[in-house]
Amino acid sequence: MPVITDIKQQKRSKGRFSVYVDGQYSFALSDMDLGLSGLRVGQELATQEIEAFKAGDEESKAYNKSIRYLSVRARSVKEVRDYLVRKGVDEGLIGVVVERLERAGLLNDRDFAAAWVTDRQLLRPRSRRRLEQELMVKGVSSENIGAVMGELGQEDELQSLMAVIEKKRRLAQYQEQDKLIGYLARQGYKYDLIKKALEGLDSGADSGRD
Repeated sequence: MPVITDIKQQKRSKGRFSVYVDGQYSFALSDMDLGLSGLRVGQELATQEIEAFKAGDEESKAYNKSIRYLSVRARSVKEVRDYLVRKGVDEGLIGVVVERLERAGLLNDRDFAAAWVTDRQLLRPRSRRRLEQELMVKGVSSENIGAVMGELGQEDELQSLMAVIEKKRRLAQYQEQDKLIGYLARQGYKYDLIKKALEGLDSGADSGRD
C-alpha cells in the first residue's frame, strides 16, 4: 500500500504543504486541511484516498484562483466560469467551485448586476438600453436584469442623462444640438427622455439668467 514519505511546507505558499507518497510528490493541502486530515509521515493510504486528496487539491487551487479574481472587482458567474476555463480548470470542477462561491455569498448575479448599474451611473452614466446590453454580455439572466433595471427609475436615468449632456456640451463637436441628440440616441437613450433632459437643462439655464 502507498506510504506517505514526506510532508513539506511549500516555499512560495507558506500556508500549503506538499505531501509525498512513495518518494514522489502526490498532492498539496492547506495548513488547516492538513491539520484536520491527520496525515503523517509513514502513514499508509489507499489509492482511493490519494485520488480524493488530489481532487480536493485541484478544487482548492481553482477556488483560490477565483477568490483572487473576485478580489479585483465583482464578477458575474459567466466571468468566473470563463476565467477558470482560460486557466485550464476541468469543466466539472468549475461547477463545483462556482457552487461553493455562491454558497459563500461571494458570487451572485443579482448583486453583481445591481453593483454594475450603480457604478456605471456614478462613474460612466449609461442609458437603460446600454446597461441591459452590457449585463447580457456578462451573462446575467434576463430575470436578474429585469429585477435590477426595475429599480432604476426614469428620474434616475434622466438625472444621469443630464449629467452626460452637460459634459458633452463642453466639447466643440456637440455644440450643435442635432449632433448631440444623434450621439445620445446612439448611446441608447430614447428620444422623449433626451428631449425632457434638454428642456430641463435649458429651462434651468434660462431661469439662471433672469
